[in-house]
Parts: sequence; structure tokens; C-alpha cells
Amino acid sequence: MNPVLCISINHRTAPVHIRERITIQATDLVPCMRDGSEVYTINTCNRAEVYAVEISEEAVFERMQTLSGIEVQALRKIAEKFAGQEAIRHLFKVASGLDSLVLGEPQILGQMKEAYRQALAAKSTGIYLNKALHRAFRAAKRVRTETDIGSYPVSVASEAVELACHIFDDIKKSRVLVIGAGDMAGIAVRRLKDKGVNGLVLVNRTYATACTLAGELGGMPKPFEALKDELVHADIVIASTGSREPIIPKEMMEEVMKKRRHSPVIIIDIAVPRDVHPDVGKLYNCYLYDIDALKAIVDRHSSHRMLHVEKAMEIIHYEAEVFERWLTSLTAQSTIKDLYDLMESYAKDQMVGMGLPEEDRTRMEQALIATLRRFLHRPVSFLKDHPMVNHIEYARRIFQLDEDYKDRNKG
Repeated sequence: MNPVLCISINHRTAPVHIRERITIQATDLVPCMRDGSEVYTINTCNRAEVYAVEISEEAVFERMQTLSGIEVQALRKIAEKFAGQEAIRHLFKVASGLDSLVLGEPQILGQMKEAYRQALAAKSTGIYLNKALHRAFRAAKRVRTETDIGSYPVSVASEAVELACHIFDDIKKSRVLVIGAGDMAGIAVRRLKDKGVNGLVLVNRTYATACTLAGELGGMPKPFEALKDELVHADIVIASTGSREPIIPKEMMEEVMKKRRHSPVIIIDIAVPRDVHPDVGKLYNCYLYDIDALKAIVDRHSSHRMLHVEKAMEIIHYEAEVFERWLTSLTAQSTIKDLYDLMESYAKDQMVGMGLPEEDRTRMEQALIATLRRFLHRPVSFLKDHPMVNHIEYARRIFQLDEDYKDRNKG
């Protein structure tokens, strides 16, 4: 039986003003854990997801309510729930970029690996989720290398630049302000440089980080204190920071627009939580787009990748089936049978090419099998007396019984 549960609140089920309120870490669910419990969480601009073993969905929703202030009943209405094999398939789709706002985007895999490192540090994952995540990363790598779904790599940040290009006939003449210096900001800067933008200013709360990004990719770094002045001169603003509160409130932008004499400005906010207060979009000649507003342009650029989804899903289904076979092997009876089969295959392999008469070969093979079975007596007896999942998994790892025995958490 597959014990994995997934609860997902994502870009399909909830608008950004709801998503930005929901962030849940593995450590938030520690009070709900008991012996055998596992938990892994992923939080991005497009989703907040919990993968759990031996933790009830009621407990997950109650913790979400506590952290977000959104009632459990409302959370249930905007959540997708997956259980068992469907949870695993969903995990693999997410890792492969098939469940992203931008189909095939590669950034999600790095975000998931970082979330996994945090889960390992918190010791919140165990046998089931460790295996599921390693298999998910394997599936994502296969999708990336065996299909063209990742050709012409795109992301929310690159689509933000495409939106700006769509609005401005010649973006090369525009002064562009990028706020933030993380992965998304870096992607936006690269795409802007590809488009020939020269008037590029980078503002970040840590000035040294802005200098580093500018040194790598070009542009003029400015300290965070210069934000208001740079807003006065920018034609296009792309905001992508990790701030929990808006860094551009309505009051600030009202002052900026007065100094601009209300000349138009395009602001594209791809951060979750949002960097720009939504009321900024109500100001005259201030055109604000948040991450949900990018969906139309994203859909327009997804047609090429859709051609490769079928092949990608074949890979995901195969990898999910391998995971399910591994699950069914996690019994003492199955593992003992696999051990005996392994020893018999060793004995038969040893006889190949020895050139013995059939009667002598059969006698020697039986003697060798008997010896190997005697060798297995102690581990087999231990598994019979202690048929816990962790003992079974260790036995399978020691004897390399699975096709992907190396595909394990070594922590």
C-alpha cells in the first residue's frame, strides 16, 4: 500500500493573493508527527505543497489555517488532494516542470532539491519520501534529456520580459529596473540583455549581491535606498524579491508618480508574496501585472512544449511504476524471496563455462545453492523476527536487490 499523501494549493486552484498567504515548512508539521511519520514541503511562487506519510490531512489543513489565517473549509475548497500512486505521479510531474505555470520550466527542480536539503537537515523525511524524491529527480532528469519539452528554456521571469517586449515596440530604448538578485531576477536580466536592453538598473536589499549580479551579467547596481529614485526614472520595473511584505506600497508609488508627472510605467511583479501592493495598479498610468496576469502570454508560448507532453508522461508513468514495485517489495516475505533468487542466480552464473558433465554440474550447483542459503540464514531469520520497514529496506540496500539501489539518500 502506498502511504503517501499530497495536499497542493497551486496556480490552478488559487489566485496569487491567496497563494502568497500560504507558506508551510516541514518543521511546521513536526508537532503532528509520530513514529513512522514523514513530511516534505515545497513552496514556490506557484504552489504550496505538503507530502506526508502517517500525518492526517486534517492535521495538515489545521496547520495551514494557523499559519495563513485562512479557515480550513476555505483551504479545502482551493486544495487538490492526491493519495498513493496519484501523489507520486503528481510529485514527478511537479519535478519535471509539467505542472508549472510555464510548461517545462527548469527552475522548479532546483527549488525542490533545495527544499529536500532542508527536509534532510530537519530529519523530516524517511524511507518512503527519500525514495520518492530521488525517483522524482530521476524522472525529471529523464524528461529533460529524453524529450524536447525543455527546449528554448522559459520561466516566469523570461515571460515577464516577453510581456514587456509585447507592450513596448522597442524595449532597447527603455530604462528597465530589476528589483532583486535571486534566480528569477538573474533570468530576467539575462533575457533583457538578450533583447538588447542597455539601460538596466539592478536594486537589491544587499548591495553586494546586486554588484555581483551586475558584474556577471551587466547593468548598473544600486543600493536599496535608491529604489524610490530609480522608480522615478524607470520605464519598466520587474520585481522579484523574497520579501514577506510589499516593498513598493501605494503611498511610495503615489510620490513616485507625482515626480514622474504621471508618465506611464509598467510594473511586472513576479514575486510571491507580492513585492508591489495591488492598489498600485489603481494609480493613473501605473500598469501593474502580477504573476497570474502572465498566464495568457504563457499559454501562447506553450504550444511547442505540449507536443512533447505525451512522451514526458510515459517516462513519469514508468518511473511511478518502478516506485510502486519497490513499495510492494517492502515486506519480509518478498525480500527473503528476492534474496534466495539472488543467491540462486549467483550459483547458476558460477557454473557457466565450467565444462562439467550435466550430472556433476547439477550436483555442484545444488551444493553451492545450499551453502549460499546457509549463509543467508542469519539475515533471513532476523527479517522474519523483525519485519519492520527500515530493516527490510536496509537488507535490500545491502544486497542491492533493486535496480536503482544507488538511488538512495546517503544522509
